[in-house]
Amino acid sequence: MKLLCLPHAGGTASRYYRWTSLVPPHIDIVPLELDGRGDRMDRGFYASFAEAVDDLTRRAVAALEPGDPFAIFGHSMGAYIALELERRLESLGFRADRLFLSGRGTPAYHHVLSRPARELSDQELIAGLDAYGGLPEAVARHELMLTLFLPIIRADFYLLEDGAKSIDERVPVRSPLVILNGKDDASAQQAPPGVWEALSASGVEFHSYAGGHFFIDENLSSIIQLIVEKSKRGLEKDGVSF
Repeated sequence: MKLLCLPHAGGTASRYYRWTSLVPPHIDIVPLELDGRGDRMDRGFYASFAEAVDDLTRRAVAALEPGDPFAIFGHSMGAYIALELERRLESLGFRADRLFLSGRGTPAYHHVLSRPARELSDQELIAGLDAYGGLPEAVARHELMLTLFLPIIRADFYLLEDGAKSIDERVPVRSPLVILNGKDDASAQQAPPGVWEALSASGVEFHSYAGGHFFIDENLSSIIQLIVEKSKRGLEKDGVSF
């Protein structure tokens, strides 16, 4: 089974490469990087949310063979993108066995910045990151890292803002959803009862972990175990034995 992995705002999909050594052989980690960072640093940022999803859809389809079982994992912004990616994939005849949506209390994007990202100064943008636990320490301590990071996080907030205006966040998917959140995540405003359930024709389950917005770093082994268990059940249902 292939696990397509999408990064959080300001992050890179390369963080998922370390998962390769943590999952069993039947799971193939496939990081889907966004333009303007990581191994796609030479490409310009996306002009719109639709352009980003178009690009990711093309690359997801290229990574899949007909009939390949697959799942999608996304954290924060990655979870928001994952839902729209699955909608696109389903329109092309693909269907994920599961969507693992991490660091999102609600499927809708709720603005956390005081104004649109493109209108904020660097300092205002940095202050807006407090809801997510502030700047990563490695970035805050190095001016060069900060210079590289700020354009990426600004572009990512723009994508979220554009997505909130340009897509219907209420369109359900056929895949089951697995929602993962940190108990102390101030940014993950919890959705009212029934909101997540209305987004899947195959059911939703919820898992909470100790920690804030980046709880996955503190609970990685437990989260990997959950992904493995859910994936194994899905494969066994499809007739794959271990």
